[in-house]
Amino acid sequence: MADNQTKNSKFFDEGKNLSELFNEAMNLRGLDVKKLSELTDIPVHYLAALSDGDLAKLPAVPYVRGYLIKTAEALRVDADLLLRAYKQEVLFRALKTSGPEDKLPSNRFTLGTPSRRRTFIVIGIILILVVVYFIWQIDNFLGTPKIQIFSPAADNLIVNSPSIKLSGEVNSKDKLTVNGEEILVEKNGQFQKDFSLQPGINTIEFKAKRFLGKEVKVIRQVIYQP
Repeated sequence: MADNQTKNSKFFDEGKNLSELFNEAMNLRGLDVKKLSELTDIPVHYLAALSDGDLAKLPAVPYVRGYLIKTAEALRVDADLLLRAYKQEVLFRALKTSGPEDKLPSNRFTLGTPSRRRTFIVIGIILILVVVYFIWQIDNFLGTPKIQIFSPAADNLIVNSPSIKLSGEVNSKDKLTVNGEEILVEKNGQFQKDFSLQPGINTIEFKAKRFLGKEVKVIRQVIYQP
């Protein structure tokens, strides 16, 4: 059979399209699409589509390939001849239907037009600046606050006045409380407060809290002796 296939293939012009080759092969064997369908078990409408050159009515490429191989065996022609013709016709039709207006799907990871590239560059610069700013300011958000107490300068201080001026220094971005009362901190970080004393031991708790960081406490005791 291989010899017959080779012999029959010599009668075909490889410059012809698939339907022309297909019809010539059927004519040489004295067959039509109905008889060929009986020999190959290929549906008649698919064979008719091959005969008419109507590729749109054919199934998916793997099925067409199988049909062409079966058809070549039944018609005693070289299967590669039909397969090459089919591939060339598919490619030709794809190029014919694809025009200059056709565009490939845009890749979401490509930068695209110059204006879009500039947008990405600007966004990138902004993100870098935000990261640098956050790193620069990270101690102001996450660090451990410090409290420096000027007055009372020492613990267990004995005084004769019914009040004392509290003073000290903290980071201006930290929250400062004295015995639970929030104290205003100047831009330079310094603070002052007049604190009323009760006779005996007075406990004064200074507490500084960083925004996302830790909390620090300093306790001073002042003894008021009227």
